[in-house]
Amino acid sequence: MSYQRMIGLLAMTALIAGCGKESGSTNVISFRSGSMVNGGITLRNDEVTLHVQSTPDAVINAAGDLSIDQRSTTVSAAQRALLQDYYHNVLAVNEHGILTGKAGAAIAGQAIKSVVKGIASGDTDSIDKDINAKSRKVTQEALKICRDLANIKTAQDSLAVQLAAFKPYAGIIKADNLTDCTSDSKN
Repeated sequence: MSYQRMIGLLAMTALIAGCGKESGSTNVISFRSGSMVNGGITLRNDEVTLHVQSTPDAVINAAGDLSIDQRSTTVSAAQRALLQDYYHNVLAVNEHGILTGKAGAAIAGQAIKSVVKGIASGDTDSIDKDINAKSRKVTQEALKICRDLANIKTAQDSLAVQLAAFKPYAGIIKADNLTDCTSDSKN
């Protein structure tokens, strides 16, 4: 990967890490407008909200309570545990997203220094090597997001089987989303 492309990617990572604050609440993951999934997941005010077109929103809280269209849904202990797992993995995506952004921001400055140093010394071959070595931390953090998404999908799939009311939300994260995440994180 060329150092110019790496610097651009790192700058974008830093910018993305700084986004998401909206009037005191945090918009953690929102796939609504992206091409990643056909629905959306948001975390706001300590609640995970699932959005699927032509379906009422479903809300999950930390206790594993589920409400659909603002009505509480009765769940068993096993279903509650799955809902809590779903919720906690959404929080993990948020945390790992922040760490990825911070890692990207930290190495963006280092990358610029490496470029300046390489050009000034005439040793431009060392630029890619130095930047690639430093970018591994960003890749490691990004892969954690992919694992978190895989955990959400596992909970999503189990909930779809065990809880009829959850079935409309079972397609939010698809298997190819996980493949894309892993492949994008490594590139």
